[in-house]
Amino acid sequence: MVSVFRRPGFIISTIIVLFFLVLGYLGNINAISRMYVSNGTDLMYYIGIGLAMAIIMSYAGYVSFGQAVFVGIGSFSTGYVLVLMNRSNIISYLAKIGSGGRISNTMLAVYFTESLLLAITISVFIAVVVGYAVLRLRGAFFAISTIGLDYVVMYLVKYITKTRSPFGGEELLNPSMGLTDMTFYWMHFILFIITIYVAYFVKISKFGYGLAAIREDEDAAEIMGVNTFRYKIYAFALSGILASFWGIAEAFRKSYSIGYFKLDKSIIMLVENVVGGIGSFIGPIIGSIIYYLLEWSFLTTVGQWTLVILGATVVVVVAFFPEGIVGLLKKRFPRLRKWLE
Repeated sequence: MVSVFRRPGFIISTIIVLFFLVLGYLGNINAISRMYVSNGTDLMYYIGIGLAMAIIMSYAGYVSFGQAVFVGIGSFSTGYVLVLMNRSNIISYLAKIGSGGRISNTMLAVYFTESLLLAITISVFIAVVVGYAVLRLRGAFFAISTIGLDYVVMYLVKYITKTRSPFGGEELLNPSMGLTDMTFYWMHFILFIITIYVAYFVKISKFGYGLAAIREDEDAAEIMGVNTFRYKIYAFALSGILASFWGIAEAFRKSYSIGYFKLDKSIIMLVENVVGGIGSFIGPIIGSIIYYLLEWSFLTTVGQWTLVILGATVVVVVAFFPEGIVGLLKKRFPRLRKWLE
């Protein structure tokens, strides 16, 4: 039996992690342009949300339009920690007088950890409560019900931020913490390591095989002794937790925004999985990279037509390569099959 650490998925994961580690090192010593650091940070975000969606979609076969809720929860948790706990004025003050204009790494780690714990708690609560209702549905009925989740949570958060807190509205710009691009890069890198290895080990675990059985034939999985409902709840919660991590990372880097709850975030995550290939670990990674490269290229050339072109690209992929890029590569290059699981 091949060791877990010698499997293709683990090797590919480690190569990707090392790539971002080297990119970060080069950024630290100013050997590369800050544009590459920014692009690397964005790419980690896109791969991260793609893998978060993969837990419930690619592994379990359930199409969820509600995963943006969890990205929003992560963003909101950061806003709560920094503002509702009256940290914004303190941070701004410390940024001006201490550590050469920067908040200390220790304090940043405390706020970051608090945001993670709060996001995990809220994500698990919502995933369990909502999951008990919607995960009894299948197919299109489940997908449609998760669209409602997006809007219910989004308007609830709107109400809280407008009337019950010092947020003062839908948007909350980050307080000035004197942080550099590299600080945000390493923050994303930490979450990226967690996300990619959690997604990998879930895929090859007994839990992952149970999710694969559900994806292929849920009724047969039940007959074979898989507790399908419990497995789906766990997958929904874990997917939500990983998605919330990226809301935290982006809120620290940019700002808290109600926009993180919107449906288009879920659609991006869906597209990444569909383009890459459902049912594999590598598929969402490939799909995320392709999506990011296309979006970045189109935004700099065709501007507002980007969404139209990306939508057309997805239609072409679904129509001609229903198994995604991974499925196409498996057919064309059979020897690569073990590297594309």
